[in-house]
Amino acid sequence: MLIYGIGLGPGDPELVTVKAVKTLEKSDVVIVPQSDKTGRSIAGDIVKNYVPEEKILWYYFPMTGDKADLDTRYTALATEMEKLAAEGKTISYVTIGDTPVYSTFNYLRDKLKAKNIETKMIAGISAFSASANRMNLPLCEKDGSFCVAEMPDTDEELLELTRRFTSVVLMKVHKRLGVLTEFVRKNSLSEAYLFQRVTMEDEQIFNLLTEVPGESAGYLSTAILKA
Repeated sequence: MLIYGIGLGPGDPELVTVKAVKTLEKSDVVIVPQSDKTGRSIAGDIVKNYVPEEKILWYYFPMTGDKADLDTRYTALATEMEKLAAEGKTISYVTIGDTPVYSTFNYLRDKLKAKNIETKMIAGISAFSASANRMNLPLCEKDGSFCVAEMPDTDEELLELTRRFTSVVLMKVHKRLGVLTEFVRKNSLSEAYLFQRVTMEDEQIFNLLTEVPGESAGYLSTAILKA
């Protein structure tokens, strides 16, 4: 058995790779995660450009942070995927961004591995790569370095990152946006940007050296800091 995990890129349907499209087209079932019971899903909106609706299997993951509940859902979905694959169907699971970077497929992979099911990840363009390109912003050059980290809780942790790396990419900014904006205000950085829903129609880009975005700007956002 082989199950695919496909990275769909940051949101713009034109940024889905050719390999990802070919894998979607040959799939019998494309599993699309959604965190909203109303059916809204960025991944779903992208997938609909490449596969018919009847191929799509929606799976609800609540954004509650309840690890036990999520673990139960991952286990149940892995079991469902196993059944579908046993029927000879080609199964793909999609995620926005790049599959290995903070995606739900990483947890599913562990569940499938425990069932001795092989998985194959199809690379996607990450949000931070798209963000850097959006502003023509080099992340690192010769002798430089950069890191990708979940937004820390404290100024001290952020300061340590900016001291160690040429560029610092921060993911999962949402609930800690205030820590980020306060850090930028108090420290002398050469560049600091917040990208919300990058490459999508409602994309917003904030220069944190001159702007203080509202709290809602932290959702689906990536920040890039340069010391």
